[in-house]
Amino acid sequence: MKGFWIIDLTATGEVRLKQEYDYAVLEEIPGAIDLIAVFSNHLWRDPDEFTASLPGGRLSMRWRSVSETSGIATLWHRSELASLSILLTGQEPNHGSDTLQPVQQQLVKELRNTPHEPAFDLLHLTERPLSATLNVRAPLAGPDQLLFALADRCFAASYFRKMGLA
Repeated sequence: MKGFWIIDLTATGEVRLKQEYDYAVLEEIPGAIDLIAVFSNHLWRDPDEFTASLPGGRLSMRWRSVSETSGIATLWHRSELASLSILLTGQEPNHGSDTLQPVQQQLVKELRNTPHEPAFDLLHLTERPLSATLNVRAPLAGPDQLLFALADRCFAASYFRKMGLA
């Protein structure tokens, strides 16, 4: 079974965690198989764009493909952005830099005139297939925290499986 990379970024774009995942191992985490099923169902029906409510109804995932082999997923907690994930298969022209560049530019723009210095780790990620997640705001308590922690990993498993990479 092939693996895929999950990279967690800080709000300034620094790499916080880099971990290779395997679809089969991820399935064994409690709650993960249900999320993978939700995401896989939506990806097969609407591979270009969808919004999926997660169990409990307070979190939702929005997916938008950027190309045939990459896309951006945003996780929302109620009406606030919780995280943004960039998914790259490694089959993109320029190895995905066309997708990473605009996100990096937006990060720099958002951090301008703030006390936070933007990092440029995003542009130097070479692992593929890759889901790089910029965590913005985690839910404070309850079962939403577990869903928040699993959502990007389960979505990546669904997406890379659909693409024949996991």
